[in-house]
Amino acid sequence: MVVDQQSLLEDQDRVEELHRSYDGEALLNESFIVLTIGASLIASLGLLANNSAVVIGAMVVAPWILPLRVAVFAILIGQARLLSRSLITLAAGAGITLILSMGLGWIARSQGVLVVEALPEQIAARLEPNTFDLGIALAAGAIATYAKVNPGAVSSMAGTAIAVALVPPVCVMGLMLSGPDISSAQGPALLYAANLLGILIGGITVLAIREPYFREKLKRRRRSRLPVLVAFGLAMIVGQKLNGRYEQYRFKVKREVAQKQIESEISYYLKNETLTFGANDAVELEKIVFDWPNYWEQNQAPSFRVVVRSVDPKLPSYKQVQNIQDTINSRLAGQFPGLELQMQVQRINVSVVEGNEVDLEVDLEQIFNEAETALAPPQLLEDQPSDQAGDSAEAEICSEPDC
Repeated sequence: MVVDQQSLLEDQDRVEELHRSYDGEALLNESFIVLTIGASLIASLGLLANNSAVVIGAMVVAPWILPLRVAVFAILIGQARLLSRSLITLAAGAGITLILSMGLGWIARSQGVLVVEALPEQIAARLEPNTFDLGIALAAGAIATYAKVNPGAVSSMAGTAIAVALVPPVCVMGLMLSGPDISSAQGPALLYAANLLGILIGGITVLAIREPYFREKLKRRRRSRLPVLVAFGLAMIVGQKLNGRYEQYRFKVKREVAQKQIESEISYYLKNETLTFGANDAVELEKIVFDWPNYWEQNQAPSFRVVVRSVDPKLPSYKQVQNIQDTINSRLAGQFPGLELQMQVQRINVSVVEGNEVDLEVDLEQIFNEAETALAPPQLLEDQPSDQAGDSAEAEICSEPDC
């Protein structure tokens, strides 16, 4: 229920009415459990199917934003009982989702659908959260709380539920915990914690800025300040971990940009500007494979391997490979100073086996004509006289020696 909080804050009675409206959203009732089960199944199956539309639908169905808004209100008014009830409801929802997703993950692994080496994009995207996710959660929490106290913003609740995405990280965590690679569940667990704390802090900030009553509560009541300080402290810890992942994300983006440019230039140079690989009948360029270091190996120089098919086992020679490597590094030095790539060539020797020599001068047209004549269907025999037909039949019957 959306209420006008400004009128409720005029006196204590109206604050109590607001309290009752929030209190109903913290109940662990049948509606909350059914919606949680439905959202968990939808999200888990959507993640396994790599279907973003289905995952978004699960975000809308999930009712978890409601107890979180109650937690914001309970912290500001210093109601420990209401806060504990909302957190218990939220913990129950997370527990239900975790158990269901682990069960579906076990089934998917047994059927060969969930494989660590080939994870769906929707799952892989939630294994590496960064500070962007915490920022999104802060904004979503602020909007969710604002929509509660402002009747004109109620239509934004669906978008807020989609943006904050509490259920999918828990589902990914359960899917990862269903197998031996449980360490990969740290990423979605961190994402869930970031979303949870972001909503709390965003909601607290909005109410404290918008309503003088809550600001006074924070100033005067230690019971209101303590949960806020705890939430900010946890958010700083989570933010520090997310910042490390953000640096990895930045390095990955920069590497991909440089990688595309360098790979394109090297491929063009080898195919169009070298005699060794571009215009040599004895050497056929098959593919170019690049080996780029990750964030933890950024002090190592990248390398690239050229796979060629060569009729001559001595081509390309060491000198040719070294000259091409030096040329490539000198051309890249202007744009990527200090970068040196090592070139490796993998030769696949090609040998030709032939039969005895034959006369290569032939008349193909005559050969084809004779082939058509040989393959033509036989002519049907003309009708024979009846007595000859009888003799023929008799000959077929008396074919044995003692006939």
